[in-house]
Amino acid sequence: MFLAYKELKYSKTKFALIIAVIVLISYLVFFLTSLAYGLASSYTNAIEKWNANAVILTLDSNDNMMMSYMTEADYNSVETTGSKSKLGLFPAVVSNPAETVEDTRVEVYFFGIENDSFIKPSEHKDIALTGNQVIVDEELKKDGYKKGDILEAKGINGTSQYEIVEFSSKTTYQTAPVVYMSLEAWQEYRYGSFNTPNLFSGVIVRGEVDAISNNLLSYTIQDYIATLPGYTAQVLTFSVMIVFLIIISAFVLGIFIYVLTIQKTSMFGVMKAQGISNGYIGGSVIVQTFLLTAFGLVLGLSLTALTGIFLGSVIPFAVNVMFYVIITAAFFLFALFGGLFSVSAVLKIDPLKAIGG
Repeated sequence: MFLAYKELKYSKTKFALIIAVIVLISYLVFFLTSLAYGLASSYTNAIEKWNANAVILTLDSNDNMMMSYMTEADYNSVETTGSKSKLGLFPAVVSNPAETVEDTRVEVYFFGIENDSFIKPSEHKDIALTGNQVIVDEELKKDGYKKGDILEAKGINGTSQYEIVEFSSKTTYQTAPVVYMSLEAWQEYRYGSFNTPNLFSGVIVRGEVDAISNNLLSYTIQDYIATLPGYTAQVLTFSVMIVFLIIISAFVLGIFIYVLTIQKTSMFGVMKAQGISNGYIGGSVIVQTFLLTAFGLVLGLSLTALTGIFLGSVIPFAVNVMFYVIITAAFFLFALFGGLFSVSAVLKIDPLKAIGG
């Protein structure tokens, strides 16, 4: 430990450059991981907040909730040991009639829900959505919307207007903000106000699904998420890219440590000639490797956190502690492997040959 620390202190410039490389590599990996996780989360935030176990759609909807048309009879056929809720889903483009339309247009998803539904954001369970009142995702605040503003959307009825009564957090679906409204208001927007059919898109279930009618299909939450357009391809692409980046970066780090140790062959030869044990020399290499990696990873994580603070509102940035722990462990593992290879080389050093150059 003493030898490793003294050498770090003596050769500051050399080790600073190595730490800088570790910082940049780790920052790249941490940042891309947070970006990928944030993008994936923006697809599923609203779904995750359901805390549900299953999604029921019609068999002929071909995994597409917007093409699923369910009736009251379908709803009644769903038997569960837990609770179930109706959900209407449809995309829309909203704007603020009090502002320039071009400046306030936002693509959203309308969620039609019943007032006692567990789908409603938990922080607003006490709010009863009546008429054209809506709860919207806080992403709309970035476009200048505030509580009490009017959302305007064109549908079968022409132009419909909705009043924002509250904002919810992290309720996006397929990267778009969610607008929660009463199921009746959703049905009027989706099917028109004349002879509006009592239809909805799906049934969300908390608990086990015991039975459903033959024209329905049950999905686990993860299976349903996998059917979202582009989600699986996006996750697989980012996952493969990040895994290979971690492996390549960690190998590069291990090679750096190995080369750094081999460059000190003559010094280690002198130390062995003085009677210093292999264990002490090898231990100093491992400790030095640990310290360099730790300094670099801490700075890389700090840069990632600062990026999230300053750019989190602009890019889909999200932190997953488990991913960070896995990446950190991988870096330490490969760096220590490099250190161990170095130690094996140190143990083979002939003091006389090393001193003689």
